[in-house]
Amino acid sequence: MPGVAPTSPPGPVYQAFLSYSHRDRRWADWLHGALEAYRVPRQLVGRETAAGPAPARLTPIFRDREELAASSDLGETIRAALAASANLVVLCSPAAAASRWTNEEIATFKRLHPEGRIFAAIVAGEPYASDLPGRAAEECFPEALRYRLGRDGRPTGERAEPVAADFREGGDGKRLGLIKLVAGMLGVGVDELARRDAHRRQRRLAILTGLSLAGMAVTSGLAVVAVQARGEAERQRAEAEGLIEYMLTDLRAKLEPVGRLEALDGVGAQVIGYYDRQQLAGLDAASLSKRARALHLLGEVREQRGDTAGALVAFREAAASTGELLARAPEDAQRLYDHGQSVFWVGYIARQRGILEEAERGFTEYRRLSRRLVALAPENRAWQAELGYAASALGVFALDNDRPEAALRHFTEAEGIWARLQGGQVANRAESYDLAQAHGWKADALGALLRHAEALALRRREAGLYEALLAGDPADSEARLGLAVAMMRIARLQLVAGEARAARRAAARSTGLMAALLRFDPANTLWREIAVKAANGQAEALVQAGEWTRAQAVNRSALDLAGALVAADPTVREWRADGLVPARAMEIALAARTGPRTGPRTGPRTGQGAALERLIARFEADFTWDPASQSDEERLAWITVQALSARLAEARGDAARARAAAARARGLLGAPASIRDARLVAALRTLEPATPAPASRYNFAALIHPGGDSR
Repeated sequence: MPGVAPTSPPGPVYQAFLSYSHRDRRWADWLHGALEAYRVPRQLVGRETAAGPAPARLTPIFRDREELAASSDLGETIRAALAASANLVVLCSPAAAASRWTNEEIATFKRLHPEGRIFAAIVAGEPYASDLPGRAAEECFPEALRYRLGRDGRPTGERAEPVAADFREGGDGKRLGLIKLVAGMLGVGVDELARRDAHRRQRRLAILTGLSLAGMAVTSGLAVVAVQARGEAERQRAEAEGLIEYMLTDLRAKLEPVGRLEALDGVGAQVIGYYDRQQLAGLDAASLSKRARALHLLGEVREQRGDTAGALVAFREAAASTGELLARAPEDAQRLYDHGQSVFWVGYIARQRGILEEAERGFTEYRRLSRRLVALAPENRAWQAELGYAASALGVFALDNDRPEAALRHFTEAEGIWARLQGGQVANRAESYDLAQAHGWKADALGALLRHAEALALRRREAGLYEALLAGDPADSEARLGLAVAMMRIARLQLVAGEARAARRAAARSTGLMAALLRFDPANTLWREIAVKAANGQAEALVQAGEWTRAQAVNRSALDLAGALVAADPTVREWRADGLVPARAMEIALAARTGPRTGPRTGPRTGQGAALERLIARFEADFTWDPASQSDEERLAWITVQALSARLAEARGDAARARAAAARARGLLGAPASIRDARLVAALRTLEPATPAPASRYNFAALIHPGGDSR
């Protein structure tokens, strides 16, 4: 209780308490899994060390997944876990140094364990940078870690020297960092543990190399399992799962920086084959957890490489594991959370692949699980955040499927959640970012409902939040990406309002931000997708501003980026519908408007009409209009191409083809007005020849006005 002097805690329940900032969640995911998966060398098990008898496994590790509510107390669950932990492992980064709750957990652990064993795992920033002029923002050690505590429980001026493992690229790296951390927790020398670990890894690598060459990495292990006695089967399964964990963590970490993740393709197939043959009901909780974690990692690898079909298989299997775990303990908050993550990813990948029923089912189940989490602990900020993410996911799905009223309700709910959690403080980085995202999605829903002025105002508020985040941390790539998207959407809304020059400036900023991100990570498929959309938007703004030559250069960039994305995975409909199709339509529009010389033209030059016809024919051969498509970008692209086709056919004297193309363009417009129509009017009017032929039945104005002559 507060104010009572700490007593000696009972024997430890947890090998360690893992303390970290919400922003370092990915590192926490990896380290938590790596520590629990680590098998202490047999020769060390049971040896009496400075930390007591060495265990066979470093389990369990308590992981605090929440950013705590704005209260003055950590909460009984966290305090009890700290008291019951033999060690404290702190993920150290500038985010952790700024986190009130990470600092409070360290201070509480020190008060409960005056001689406690605290280990720092450095993942970003610099230790004691706050002692150097102008470098305070780089500090990675929370204050309670940097200084000893006095009898009053407050930091003194006496500097502490925590035991640290440096996981950064230029430091120990992941493997050696893990060895140092484990050695400290076990109370053995780093050299001894490193030698034994290296020997074990050499054996594993030899096995991996031989089995990879034979294409039997995991199936061979299964054959052994099938013929061994129960005890031997357990050992072999642990070895196989350890090998899988190595391949999906350490090996992935080595391959990812050099762009060789395709080397894991065969491994992924073997992993799926291995787990396919397991009976979930026969696995204990530890094995199910490993299974879920491995399959989730595999899903991430495949999604990162653009293999959405393979990613969906992996995430479905992961969801089967987390679902089984939850069925065994329906009120376990951790299992509710884990299963929620699995079904979200199933929904997310299904949405990417256009499997709408499965996507909606996944997002709806994610919301149901999030509501159960909040009901279990209403003050838990992390669970409230999950409910915000679920509302956003359902809003995006509704918007994708032309249900803007439903989308607006979902996004308004998410916006309210994030506003409460953020509390008007930009320093609450994660909540500020999520609030900005909610503003952006809500603006899209408002735009679809023709409430353009409200949408533009909300997009500007969103951009302001990203600007504030970048002012605090210029390296924040998430905020940079968010700002790029916000500026792209602002440009689109300005085009609707007829503000072409303002739109050109906003669009140029968007493409500039995306170019900077892609220089940092050119293989990132999400960034490439946004870069395509930004380039398409900039080309549209330049066309409306009359800058044809610049528009052609930007369009070429969009074509290259979009073509590479679609070639990598043609099944991702959004890459084609919102990226490549609009880029190809803009190519046709620019070819119709410009010739060998810069500036507007009144009609095709000799030979230009034939080239334009070839472009249109290639477009219609490569793409098929889906009447169910709700993509504004794809619809605008098709209407533009059909309108141009009608004009070209009329110029060539092909009246029947001109009538057919005009009819297709009118049919694509649809009955209700929307944001697409306002942009379409502006775009098609811009593409009119400078002096349209008076006798033309198929000028663009006739195609977009109901009373026009478009027979």
